[in-house]
This record gives sequence, structure tokens and C-alpha cells, in this order.
Amino acid sequence: MDMKQKIAELFAENPSQTPAEAAMKLNVAEGTVIRNMPEEMVTLLENTPLEDVYTRLRDFGDIMLVLDVQGSIFEMVTPFPKGGYKFGYYNMSDKRTPLKGHLKMEGIGTIALVTKPFHGVPTKSIQFFSNEGHPVFKVYLRRNKDKTFLAEQLEQFEALEALAKDKAGEAA
Repeated sequence: MDMKQKIAELFAENPSQTPAEAAMKLNVAEGTVIRNMPEEMVTLLENTPLEDVYTRLRDFGDIMLVLDVQGSIFEMVTPFPKGGYKFGYYNMSDKRTPLKGHLKMEGIGTIALVTKPFHGVPTKSIQFFSNEGHPVFKVYLRRNKDKTFLAEQLEQFEALEALAKDKAGEAA
């Protein structure tokens, strides 16, 4: 059985499990799981410049930024900071957010738009992985009180999906 089949089987058995949990079961990097998840769950942003994605994230408003450090999950609700590319890094400096830092551009190997249930609730996220397939950070769409996605963020997410499909068509 190939990796795609193994992963499809795992999510069919338990749709709410996370890609990280599936990766642990299969003893592979989480990015490997993401790259092999069923097509309806993942759109890869393979031909989209990284700086374009960062720039678009600034239009999402307050995002849910998630860092997963060896199973410990850190979350921050904040606008994605403005910044610029210099010396191989996307340098984040924006007075409207406490989020600061330096994202190593060449360190990002995969960007994926992920749509999947978690504990019975649909989730949508933009996930960034290192060249080795380890998570760098994830951005989850936020919700209204009725658990629907914020309309503006859903529109931005769908625009990224459309962009990815256009870029894939250009590359083919």
C-alpha cells in the first residue's frame, strides 16, 4: 500500500485526527502526511512565491497563529505582521501586532491549504513546513459565535485556493 492509501485509510477511520497524529502513527514527517492527504483536503501552493503568501496573510485581519513545538501547542490571535524580504528572511515588524520575528525564506519547503474536520467541526488552515517536512507555523481561519468561518477570511482562503490552481495550470 502506498503512502496516499495509508493516509486516506487513517483519515477514513478517524476523520478528526490531526496530520501530526497520522505522522506519528506512520513514523513520517507531518509534511509527508500533508503532501499525501486526499485531494479534497489539501491544496499545495507549490508555484506561489512565499512573499506573496505572506503579503496576502496581512489581508486576513486577526488570524489564529499556531505553533506546534514537540506536541505543545501555542496560539496567538493577531494580525499577520507587515514586513519585507531582506538577507534571506521575511522580517516582520509591525506596530499593530505583538508578533515579531524573522522567517527564513529558504527554510519553507511546503505551503498547504488544509480543509478537514477536527472534533466534528470543519477547519481551514494555511500550513507552512520546513524542507524536511516539519511544521514551522500554521494559520487557522477564525470563527463567528455560530462556528461559521469569518466571511472575509473564508474569501481570502478561497482566493488562495484559486491562485494555487491557476499557478498549477500555468506550470503544467
